Amino acid sequence: MLTNYALERQTNALESLFYSAEVELDGELMTVPVLVTHQGPTKVTFLLRLVDSRTGRITKRIIRDSNGVVVWQDEINIVKPPREIALSIPIELQWKAGE
Repeated sequence: MLTNYALERQTNALESLFYSAEVELDGELMTVPVLVTHQGPTKVTFLLRLVDSRTGRITKRIIRDSNGVVVWQDEINIVKPPREIALSIPIELQWKAGE
């Protein structure tokens, strides 16, 4: 079984892979800042901050690496109010013995 040290190293590698973020707002991709927080050695949360006062429907979140390659994406359906919001992407690394 992997130790917490090894899982923490994997968490740090994941953090370095998540380089830039975009959201799709009313069909238009817009770049947004990414904030990273750690909750222990195996859990990292990426916050996508939408500081723009634009409103609309958010339908997709995309994360790219430093080469611009998509490394994570999902589809969502959130109505953005006319204020700053943060979208959370929590990821917890786990190792299951025997799998």
